This record gives sequence, structure tokens and C-alpha cells, in this order.
Amino acid sequence: MNKTMTRRILVVPDVHGRTFWKEPVMHYLNDVDRAVFLGDYLDPYHDEADVADDIFANLTEIISLKLDNMEKVVLLKGNHDQHYSSMAFYELARGSRLEKANWQKYHDTFNEYKDLFKLAHIEEVKGQTYVFTHAGLTAYWLNKVNAKMWKLVDREVSVADQDIIDRINQLDDSIDGQDMLSIVGKERSIFGEKTGSVLWADVCEHPMPDAIPVYGLNKVFQVFGHTRLDGEREDLVEFNHFAMIDSQKCFLIDEALDKRIVALDYK
Repeated sequence: MNKTMTRRILVVPDVHGRTFWKEPVMHYLNDVDRAVFLGDYLDPYHDEADVADDIFANLTEIISLKLDNMEKVVLLKGNHDQHYSSMAFYELARGSRLEKANWQKYHDTFNEYKDLFKLAHIEEVKGQTYVFTHAGLTAYWLNKVNAKMWKLVDREVSVADQDIIDRINQLDDSIDGQDMLSIVGKERSIFGEKTGSVLWADVCEHPMPDAIPVYGLNKVFQVFGHTRLDGEREDLVEFNHFAMIDSQKCFLIDEALDKRIVALDYK
């Protein structure tokens, strides 16, 4: 139970085998309402190959944390998780640094614990709706998904509604959904579309400084990772409607604070 009188959410950006998450999670877990991991648990960067003694053990430790705290801990998936968990996504849009030698082991693990992971999560803090995903939601991608799969009237699609967040999570359950998740944007591929999917959108593919007033994107504050930052120089990229936080630091959303999201000093 949260010991504080205010709502607090701990956010863990892209892990990639690193262990930066452990100390802040252990310190804050009992005092927050939720701890949200933004995905990309595997595939360390080439210049960080020794970030953890065992990349797989790091993932299983995070899974154990979830199993011990089912309501409090939220595990999202990133593109570096999806190309192990889904054969269809692997064939459509496998990413860089994929470990072919360990693919089956990782695939089996993600499928054994499939129900522990999702693609999107929504929270309300101090009157602000926060939407958490790995790479962020864009109007272009939502339009493509709605046209192909949901077939709703545009005004019925709002990422501020739990129903649409649930629909995004259900994309993981079908081949058509994997096709939508595999969309890569122009910042990541010379063959890319206008923007990537919830697993692939680069921060440069999001409108700045304001959200486009469609699909409820102007009604939420998005929190995502996916685009690597140098945490020594920059904690986050923040605009009026999103924060991109892939900087090897954990972050806190606390309704007692004036800022919508703040970096923690733990390393």
C-alpha cells in the first residue's frame, strides 16, 4: 500500500541489460502507486556489452519483481522485446542487435510470461492523464491502425480512454496487429513511413511543441523511451504533451510536485 497521501508513479526507461533500475525501484517501490517499465529489456548497445553479468538474469529478475507485485508493477514491451516474443514481428521488423543465438530462450520466456507484458498503460495523476508506451503514439500510426483494424469513427478514438489503450494492447494478439506494430518511421529507415508504431516511433516523429488535436493526443501527457539520450548531459526531452526519457535513469511522477515528471539521482 502506498504510504504517501499523494499519487506517485515510478518510471523505468529502456533497460537493455543495464542494472540502473534496481536501487531506485527497491528504494521507492513501497511508496509509489505504480512502477512502470517502458520495455527493451534485452539487446545491450555495442558499447555497453558488459552492462550486466547476465542479460537474461536481469530480465528474469524484472519478471520476478512483477510476479511479486502484480498490481503495482507494469511491464511494457519495446521493439527489442517484440522481435523475440512474436515470430510475425521478427519476420516483419526485427531490429538491430538481435541475439540469434539466444532467440529461442528469449522467445520461450516472453511466451511463458506473455500475460505479464503489455504495450500501453494509462494513469491519472492530479487531473492529468498519463499514457505510457515504449516509443509513443502518433496520429499517423493511430489512423492506420483504425483504418485497418478498429474501423471506428475518428471521434471515437481517444488515447485518453481506457478502451483505446486496451485495443492497442490487443494488437499483440493477431497477425494484423503485428503488422501494425512493425511499422517503422522515416527516422529509423530509408523505407520508413511518416511515423513508426508504438514500438518504433522516433522522438523526432512526434510533433513539437504541441500535440495534434486528434485522437485525444492533446488531452494526455505521453511518457516513452526508445530514442537514446546521454544521461550525463540530458535527462529527458520534454514538450507540452510528452516526455522522452531514455537516459539510463529512473523518473518520478508525483502529484505533490510542480513538474509533471522528474529524474531521480540514483545511478
